[in-house]
Amino acid sequence: MNPKAQSFQDYLDKEKLKDFTPEEISGDDLKPVVFRSHLALKEARLPVVVVWDLSIYGMVRILVAQKALKKTNEAALLKRINETNRKYKAFKYYLDEEGNLVLDACILCRGQKVDGELVYILFNTLAQHLEEAYGQWMKTIWE
Repeated sequence: MNPKAQSFQDYLDKEKLKDFTPEEISGDDLKPVVFRSHLALKEARLPVVVVWDLSIYGMVRILVAQKALKKTNEAALLKRINETNRKYKAFKYYLDEEGNLVLDACILCRGQKVDGELVYILFNTLAQHLEEAYGQWMKTIWE
């Protein structure tokens, strides 16, 4: 396990947080480790990954909605993504190659240690945001 991933795992162990399952990804020079979990909202259970590698970056990625992009909602969905991204600094929405709606938050890391408490604060901020925004995203997607 790379040092940042181990640092995050150490934080999870210390705090007795069992929400994440780590998976080392082979064949990549940056030696990424993906920590998989779910975010339980009132309305949905969303897949989450936290990725630590040898770069200065870490990533929290949440799959907000699968196959969100449709011909009938494209203009409204892209408008909502753009408006939301202008409003929030800590995270960004985008549509991936399959038309899934994804939320990413990038974490800069100085050195090889992860501030687990900061990551959990970010995670809770994302959860709070999605509790408020998820219904509106679904309304835009289903229109």
